[in-house]
Amino acid sequence: MEAGQEMLLAEVLSPSQVSQFLNCPAKWMFRYLLDLKEPGTAATALGRAFHETIAHNFRQKAETAHDLPVAECLDCFRKALGPQLEEAKLQKGEHPMELLELGETMVTKYIEDAAPLIRPAAVESRVSGVIGGVKVSGYVDLLDIEGRIIDAKSALKPLKGIAHDHHLQLTSYVMITPAASGACRLDTVTKGKTVSLIQKSFFINEKDRHYAETIYPMVQDSIREGIFLPRRSSPLCSRRFCGFWNICEKEYGGSVRGD
Repeated sequence: MEAGQEMLLAEVLSPSQVSQFLNCPAKWMFRYLLDLKEPGTAATALGRAFHETIAHNFRQKAETAHDLPVAECLDCFRKALGPQLEEAKLQKGEHPMELLELGETMVTKYIEDAAPLIRPAAVESRVSGVIGGVKVSGYVDLLDIEGRIIDAKSALKPLKGIAHDHHLQLTSYVMITPAASGACRLDTVTKGKTVSLIQKSFFINEKDRHYAETIYPMVQDSIREGIFLPRRSSPLCSRRFCGFWNICEKEYGGSVRGD
């Protein structure tokens, strides 16, 4: 590890970097400092293809004011999912055709139920600013004409509430997007007994902003200290959810659970 490399990487942070560091500093090191590639999973493959498809629809809608036909969105999804599955490490019981069918149902659900009511102003726009004295940069998935930030995600399991990662991410984008009103919505298409669309709206308040202004410089300082502890007590620390588990065992010893 070259001297000063942590300083360079910590000079500009993204919301995803900060969330990753909070979840597991060691994983942040493997991914961002050592630039190691983590094998994809069924969930990440599905999520990336879903995200690419939704973004494709809204990019053209920003120009035409109309959503694409569902059939065209499904074609985009199939083309996006193939390369993602080639790089993914599927677990026992996960099959490409089943993931394809699930993803098609998810895309159809979102395009039919959510997309018609969204009027995009900007799609996947790069934004940057300063939070708590730290330079922050990232990409906003969608900003509508009323200044609301909308983040669309897919999930293999039903979710409860808004995850800390998502809340911090949207708080960060509100703080560094000049046209943002402070209103946010998280749209999640999830698989339960049936595929459902869950929409959660909220407004970024002063407590949210204060938290971000506190966390960003603390994470920056921690990175510059160069101490990257593995968070083995985290529910995300397992061979199933972390593609760096074998490197982590070699670096730190011990065992990462196998479930």
